[in-house]
Amino acid sequence: MKRITSVFLIFLLSIFIGHVAGRNTYDNQVANTAPIKSQAYYVKVVGITDGDTFTGLTDSKQQMKIRIYGIDAPEKNQAFGTRSKQYLSNLIFRKQVRITLQLTKRGKPKRSWDRFVAWVYTSDDKDVSAEMLKAGMAWHFKKYDSTPEYAKFEADARNAQLGLWIDKNPVAPWNFRRKKK
Repeated sequence: MKRITSVFLIFLLSIFIGHVAGRNTYDNQVANTAPIKSQAYYVKVVGITDGDTFTGLTDSKQQMKIRIYGIDAPEKNQAFGTRSKQYLSNLIFRKQVRITLQLTKRGKPKRSWDRFVAWVYTSDDKDVSAEMLKAGMAWHFKKYDSTPEYAKFEADARNAQLGLWIDKNPVAPWNFRRKKK
């Protein structure tokens, strides 16, 4: 009887371990685990936080907070913060977008303040970072990205005095946040 009980307990334990290991899918553990096969996903945008952050809903109704890669938009209470948020909203709110998660060296999704960092593309395949930069609604976040096209889009918007670049002395969001501390 002891042997049957031991075998049964081992069997239950192996089922439990297999169940836990099998939960390694994106939708079941959005916040804890890297996707296994592909890093590109489609989400419906259900909320806009500011000009570089939004909330998306996966097909299985999981919410994801996404930080758009390569840009830094004005804060809500900063000059052009509301306009930047509205511009992003016009681009993606209530729309299906494709996100490609930025990964760490270990293959896990990169996180920033409980947000996934991702490249974001509209349904007609426009790069949202590029669109925000071209419109002068964000800075190129050169501290974390060296994409030459992004630097050019920002420079072009500056030269044309588009969006926030109409301001004579625009304050970069990272400096604005530093001053608040």
